Amino acid sequence: MVLKFWDIKRLYTPFKDPLLFIEGVSGVVIYRRDNFQVELFICQPNTVIPEHTHPDVDSYECFLYGMKFTHGGETVISDEQAQEEIEGMPAYAYQTIRVKPNDPHGGTASKNGGAFISIQKWLNGVEPTHVSSNWDGDTMGDNHKEQTGL
Repeated sequence: MVLKFWDIKRLYTPFKDPLLFIEGVSGVVIYRRDNFQVELFICQPNTVIPEHTHPDVDSYECFLYGMKFTHGGETVISDEQAQEEIEGMPAYAYQTIRVKPNDPHGGTASKNGGAFISIQKWLNGVEPTHVSSNWDGDTMGDNHKEQTGL
């Protein structure tokens, strides 16, 4: 199955496992169907998401506001870029990076916080829950380990 943009006619927050609160990050599933899922993440100021991978998830990460993004050890949106404004909008709003399974990536929220959307295709028969539970690498902290069983 391939997900097309017209398949998403409205936000669809499922009853099962829709919310996430881990180490300064709040997430909500805004779409889930079969092995496809979209999560909106809001990060408290200065929250660090260490570089990690998702072995069973192929995704696109879409910048909304205030996030420094790294991919493969390289900065793809810097702290300065994350705070740029053009005509009342974040200059890098909707910039998207592809994150393939096992691609190291991470981020840091600005002093004002940050937000991004993760558009996901879950692989290998793994049922979508939250990407924080399909995680390889340093966790965000003890809370993350406890809540996800990592």
